[in-house]
Amino acid sequence: MPKPQPQTLFGTDVPADSDDRLIAAYVAAGRTLDDLPYTTEFDRIYDSVGGEGSGRSRHDVLHRLQNLRKANKLPRLGKAATPAVKVTPEEESALTHLVQSALESKMQSPALGQRDQLLYDDRFPMIVSTFNARTGRNLTPHDVWRLVAKLAK
Repeated sequence: MPKPQPQTLFGTDVPADSDDRLIAAYVAAGRTLDDLPYTTEFDRIYDSVGGEGSGRSRHDVLHRLQNLRKANKLPRLGKAATPAVKVTPEEESALTHLVQSALESKMQSPALGQRDQLLYDDRFPMIVSTFNARTGRNLTPHDVWRLVAKLAK
């Protein structure tokens, strides 16, 4: 009888070298984890572990990277490749409200600390477009994500 494979975040049919490939792709990308979402470098990481055909979402892959970081299995890459966008206190308040409103749809008491639920989620593009419309800015999803990550710290 074959030995059962351990259950993982990505299911039971993940090759044993999956984390090794993911870590190698992360190092090759050269961006910190907080600076990675919504970039071409993250898309390359995603493709390196099978992309759309793998049955894993972008959110799943990023969540796995976060778990690897928490387990001290990801090397520290230094500073973010791009500087954080500067915003006014009013813009910061507007973004905080948008994030909390988006999280309310799935939680009783939303907190900015739950922001990672929005990564590669259908709610995030709406946050970006609403923020840009309300503030007159033209920020990319990556820029808005960097702001959201900064707000929650």
